[in-house]
Amino acid sequence: MDVAYKNFFDGRGFPKFKNRSNFTSFTYVIGVKVQGNKIYLPKLGWMRFFNSRPIPDGFKIKAATIRKRQDGWYVSLRIEDRAVPDYIVKPFTEVNNIIGCDLGITKLVHLSDGYQIENPKFATNKKTKVTLKIRQRRVNRKAKGSKNRKKAATNVGKFHKKIADKRDCYQWYVANKIVSRNVDAIAIEDLNVSAMKRRCKPKVDEESGRFLKNGQSRKKGLNRSIFDASWGELVLKIDYLAAKHGKVVLKVSPKYTSQKCQNCGHVDASNRDGEKFICTQCGHFDHADINAAKNIRDRAYSIVRVDCPELKRPKQCKELSARPRGNRVEPGNPSNRDIKSVMS
Repeated sequence: MDVAYKNFFDGRGFPKFKNRSNFTSFTYVIGVKVQGNKIYLPKLGWMRFFNSRPIPDGFKIKAATIRKRQDGWYVSLRIEDRAVPDYIVKPFTEVNNIIGCDLGITKLVHLSDGYQIENPKFATNKKTKVTLKIRQRRVNRKAKGSKNRKKAATNVGKFHKKIADKRDCYQWYVANKIVSRNVDAIAIEDLNVSAMKRRCKPKVDEESGRFLKNGQSRKKGLNRSIFDASWGELVLKIDYLAAKHGKVVLKVSPKYTSQKCQNCGHVDASNRDGEKFICTQCGHFDHADINAAKNIRDRAYSIVRVDCPELKRPKQCKELSARPRGNRVEPGNPSNRDIKSVMS
């Protein structure tokens, strides 16, 4: 507190009140011991815990993090064994096969080989919405500050944790399914997810000064679906498993991958009609998201071949866009500028 008030008098702002609910975790870096199903924590002593993963021989405990979740306390141990070698990532010179991944909402992942992975929509399906609405209503009906209100709020937190655990488990399943394929590298679109979830800019009437409709109410449902899909967490899991298997993860630009024809290279917003892709120039027909996954794969091939001179480089292709300004492209490919040249 003394440091906080010294900072205040130095002009760094008034100290904020910190509720005990703001602190849900703490970490030990020394003094942690494990014996069977008991763990010793400094200042707390020995206590029982569920030892879900025994510590292998030769590993040393480096730190322990204690976290409070909605249904109890959890402990995470960080262990280390210097004798274990690091994972060696395959160099670009040995990359021969690449699979492209297009992230979506209707389907969670579309692969360039035509395989599609379902999106269960754990937080946005009808059953979840109804259940959450009922539990939240029970919280609102309880008196503020009462024990019954805290119990009802705990039930809401447990339900959210259940949704998060289901999503996390399913994403590990999806990441394993992608990484276990017989390829040398995995190409993923480099999405700016935080920008995609950003609120629409407000519109103000110059004459009256009132706010006009800016489309935020419609975009709210899209934002919730993006939150539920959790593309960022899925990409982190793919990165982790790919490093374990010695495979390369390539992140490519997602711009115009859903508008470019994989057959002739023509770029046009009218090529895509929902989930159908029909090229207006050559008549090529394909699933729109699978076509985008193939474009992502081809861009990854161009990256590998540019970095490896011994590999044959593809021919240059010029992409022209007939897309009018102001129209919005599909989620995952946001841009409102015409494209001149993507591949060089």
